[in-house]
Amino acid sequence: MEKIDDLITEDISLQNECNLCEESKLNVRSNSDYGSIIVCKVGNSDKDGWFATLSPKTGSGDNDFTIQLMPLGHLTHFCQVNNYPKLAKNYGIIFSKVSEAMSRILAEENAEFSVSSTVKTDSVSIATYGKCTNWKEKKEHLHIKIFPFRGDIGQPYTVDSSFGRKEIIDEGSKNEFVKMNPVRKVMIKKERFEFLSKKLISLLK
Repeated sequence: MEKIDDLITEDISLQNECNLCEESKLNVRSNSDYGSIIVCKVGNSDKDGWFATLSPKTGSGDNDFTIQLMPLGHLTHFCQVNNYPKLAKNYGIIFSKVSEAMSRILAEENAEFSVSSTVKTDSVSIATYGKCTNWKEKKEHLHIKIFPFRGDIGQPYTVDSSFGRKEIIDEGSKNEFVKMNPVRKVMIKKERFEFLSKKLISLLK
C-alpha cells in the first residue's frame, strides 16, 4: 500500500497536459475550450486560489445546472489542501459564496414557477460531488461539483438511508439490486446558459 506521505506529496507531472490548469488561467467571464464559463475566482496564486465554472451541460432537467470548483494549483487529492492554510480558508469562502448564489437563483425560480401560493417555494436542496485521483494514479485535477439535488440527479445515493428502499429482487438469481434511473448529461439551452452565467457572475462579485 502506498504511504500516506507519498499521497500527500503533490504530483504535477501532468500539469502541462491538464485542461483544468488551462482553465485556471482564464479571467472571470471567459469561456473554456470545453464550453464552461468562469464565474468566480477567490485568491490569486496556486497556493491560495480557487475558481468556479458554470458547466454547459446538466445531468438533470432543463432548469438545472452544475457549478464546478477547482484549486488554481494542480492538486489531485483533498488531503493536499491542508498543506496551504489560505487555500483551505478560501475553499470555505468560494464554496459558501457559490452555494448562496445557487440557492438564490433556485429560490427565485421556484417562486416564479409555483402554481399555488400555498406551496412552499423557497426550499432548495443542493448536493456536492467531489472527485480526486485514485491512490496509484495521482494525475487528475481535484474538482468539486455543486448542483440542485432533484430529478434523476437527485436520486438516493449509497450514503443515503433511503437508498435501500429502491431495492428489487431479481427473479432469476434472487440477488438484490437497487433500481435507478440513468443520468445522462444534456446541453443547457443557449439562452438559459447565458442567463445563468450573467446572474452568477453578478451574484459572485
